[in-house]
Parts: sequence; C-alpha cells; structure tokens
Amino acid sequence: MPLTFQPIIRELLDDTGTTKIVATTTEDGSPYAVTSPFLHLNHDGFFVHLELLETSITNRNLLRDLWFDRKAAINLTGKDGRSFLVKGVPVKAIISGPVFSEYYNKVQQALGDSDLSTVWLIKPVEIINETYSERKIEEESQYPFSVHLDRLVN
Repeated sequence: MPLTFQPIIRELLDDTGTTKIVATTTEDGSPYAVTSPFLHLNHDGFFVHLELLETSITNRNLLRDLWFDRKAAINLTGKDGRSFLVKGVPVKAIISGPVFSEYYNKVQQALGDSDLSTVWLIKPVEIINETYSERKIEEESQYPFSVHLDRLVN
C-alpha cells in the first residue's frame, strides 16, 4: 500500500488551479519535466499520469524508470503558493483493457479528437513539503547564521 497522504495533497490534485508536473530523466541523465493536467490519485493511492503521445520523451523515460526501478518526481504547486514534491516509482503502464478504455473516454470528452498512449501508475515513496514559507522557517531554525547581511541591517 502506498504512502498515507496528507489531505493537502488531495486538495491540490482536485484544484483546477494547481500546476501538476511530472519530472523524469532521459537516458543520458538529463532532467525532463512536463505538465500533467489529468494527474490524480486512484483509489489505491497511486498517482495516475495519462500520457497522450506514444513517442513522447516522458513516455520513454517512464518506461525506462519502470524497467530499471528508477524514480520520477511529481510537483504540485497551488495558486496559493503551497508546493509539494513527491518522489515515486512507476509500477505499471496500462495500454489496453477496461481501465485504459475508461481513461481514453475521459480524455476524449475533455479534449475531443485526441490520443491516449499510456496510463501510468506511479507509487509514491516520499513526500517533501517545498512551500517557501515553511522551508524558510525550517532553514532559519537549522542554520541560524546563514542569513544574508542585507537582511540584518534592515
């Protein structure tokens, strides 16, 4: 069973104003990030990323991650500035069957004449709160002497 999620993760995923990004690495290790407007959690707690294009770089990267048990990253940033990084491992690529058909119909309804290549299931393994205000408090408590001098004179 995947991680237990804080309610904020579900709130961000359900909010249409949230920016949802899936980041992978290419074969040579270069980072590659794309928006994922259909990203959501399924009933089993896996992130579901719908990859529309068969030959996309993200599709190839996620397949390599699946084969070699490598991690991908998901970033959720709300319009209020709350931000979370989720590290996860792709565990399944669905390319046919009833689950695929269900998502294919949803994509067709949302986008009209469009494709769906793969329904990716990504198992979350770590969640990191990257919200600036909270990271700032954490940094200042851990590193109290790491303050820019111009902030001390004001």
